[in-house]
Amino acid sequence: MYEFVDEIDRYEVQTAYWDFLEGEEQNIQKGIKTLKKIIKKDPNFFDPYVTLSEYYAYVEDDMQSFNILKEGYERAMKMVIRRGKFPDVLSWLFMENRHIIRMIYNYALKMWEMGEKNESLRVMQQLLASNPNDNIGARYGIVALLEGYEDVQSWEEIFESNSGYGLDAIAVDEWFNKYAKKYPDEIGWWFEMEDE
Repeated sequence: MYEFVDEIDRYEVQTAYWDFLEGEEQNIQKGIKTLKKIIKKDPNFFDPYVTLSEYYAYVEDDMQSFNILKEGYERAMKMVIRRGKFPDVLSWLFMENRHIIRMIYNYALKMWEMGEKNESLRVMQQLLASNPNDNIGARYGIVALLEGYEDVQSWEEIFESNSGYGLDAIAVDEWFNKYAKKYPDEIGWWFEMEDE
């Protein structure tokens, strides 16, 4: 069994990134430059790629938004793949892995948004298999993709909480338990594992 844990000390670059988020630049172009500098300091710390992609999407530079996520995803995969194999375990429990999991998940969301649903499904299934506790929510994305939602936003819209803060977690779980059973080949193993 192959388990991956990112053992590189990324304290300095994480601090620079969190400082950036706390004082987030109102000028988009300056924010883009700052994020690029953070990425240059450590190209294998992936949270800035996700934020930079969002900045590009905000200014409607869809190609750059995609390219930066693709670059981050390819670097993340190069980091975690050993002998052509994705990790059996890529646990969220290790905080050191979370930037990698977020990178891979956001790439899957971008693929979904771009209509590359098979690729999105494949990536989400890898994430779920390597971290069955599913802290990122890949299982929901898998079923939403199989149910034919155009993108994550169109799926999330039906679960917006009445308070206006995030999704209604109970409604999401009820939906998942209702529809996931239709796809035993894709996600049945997850239910079997939960029953053990």
